[in-house]
Amino acid sequence: MTTSLWLLWVLTGGAVASWVMIHIWLPDPPPNVAGRFIGLLIVGAIGGVVGGVVMHSVATEPTPQPWIVGAVAMAFIFSAAAAILGRMGAGSTR
Repeated sequence: MTTSLWLLWVLTGGAVASWVMIHIWLPDPPPNVAGRFIGLLIVGAIGGVVGGVVMHSVATEPTPQPWIVGAVAMAFIFSAAAAILGRMGAGSTR
């Protein structure tokens, strides 16, 4: 795999994680938003890489479109799980 694919998956995961953060936290930002932002961004990037690698290993097509879809799906799963688990702890009142 090339470096550009790895970078694409990391950026895709980070973009999805940012969308999840904006969608969930925009109305009422939690305390310590900087730490949660960095944590969720890292989790989203890891999810993008994991999804891309998994789809790359199972996809039979040589085109990267299914790999990107896998990266997005896994980044959504990882980011949403981290956001939900992060909302449960760390002094959250909701």
